[in-house]
Amino acid sequence: MTTIKDISKAAGVSAGTVSRALSLDKNKFVAKETRKKIRDIADKLGYEYDSNDDQAPTPLKFALLTTMTLEEETHDEYWRFVRRGMYEAAKERHIDLSNIIRLQDGVNLQKLRSVDAVILVGSVTEAAVKEIKRYNANLVIVDGGGYYHGLVDIVDTNLSELTIAALNQLSAHTAGKIAFIGCTRNQIDLDGRLVAKIPDARSKAYHEWASQNQKPEIYREIEPDTEVAMKTTEELITKYGQQLSAILIWSDPFAIGVMRALSKYQLVPGKDLAVMSFDDLEFASFLTPSLSSIWIPKTELGFQAILHAESLINLKPHWTVRNIIPGKIKYRETFNPQK
Repeated sequence: MTTIKDISKAAGVSAGTVSRALSLDKNKFVAKETRKKIRDIADKLGYEYDSNDDQAPTPLKFALLTTMTLEEETHDEYWRFVRRGMYEAAKERHIDLSNIIRLQDGVNLQKLRSVDAVILVGSVTEAAVKEIKRYNANLVIVDGGGYYHGLVDIVDTNLSELTIAALNQLSAHTAGKIAFIGCTRNQIDLDGRLVAKIPDARSKAYHEWASQNQKPEIYREIEPDTEVAMKTTEELITKYGQQLSAILIWSDPFAIGVMRALSKYQLVPGKDLAVMSFDDLEFASFLTPSLSSIWIPKTELGFQAILHAESLINLKPHWTVRNIIPGKIKYRETFNPQK
């Protein structure tokens, strides 16, 4: 009796490629010429398979693992936009993305074998990455906050480069000290347990930039809260006064607190003190003065994660890829070196 291995040997391709070529729901992932070659060989060897190509293919099924609780995701516009990008891509590519798993609720790793790919959002331990890949090799991490030493494919943005570019501009166009108000990231294990608070790419870039350029570090690490950002800014103004010429902030919601603190001291952002943030959320351009912010490709990250995971199913590469979608600095009234 002819087997898939017999066809694989005759066609000079892997058994997996043969299986996909002869499958109604996966043959689209095999090049047309290769599919025809395999089917011709199968016909010649008398291998029986369903050749009804007019039947609608079964959609690919992806699982989405997220490190965020529902409350965290609801209050963080960044992750909501990432998720939106995933849904847009899944709809366009006819992919089933209904399997949503929050690590805090528990995850049955055995069930990951039944999906075609896994997309993980957020920061997890390397041990967690290795464990997930034992059950499904087609894993993509979106904005994981690290490189994972080549263990897994990553879809991310160039936060470090953007931070350094912003700092270089602030340094070139202001005369005093530059402060950074940042945050850490939560690193989660597979059981949903918080393992560690790890440095964010923006914060690490600030420390590296200050060291390389022999600039004084004025770094404040805070919890993600607008009011805390306001109080932190008041402390910076009280301590440094006119020595402080610029503040770079971890995210736009924090910047609202910063601008409130400056108003309290009758300081005008963009005139008395340069202010720049990250995210470029919709409200940034409507603030008074309008907020200079670094646009991060949120929806684009989610969209690309789906496309990247889909590519893994067919290609089965023996290497990992860091897929970078670049952001862009949006200069407005709180800091604009072009004026």
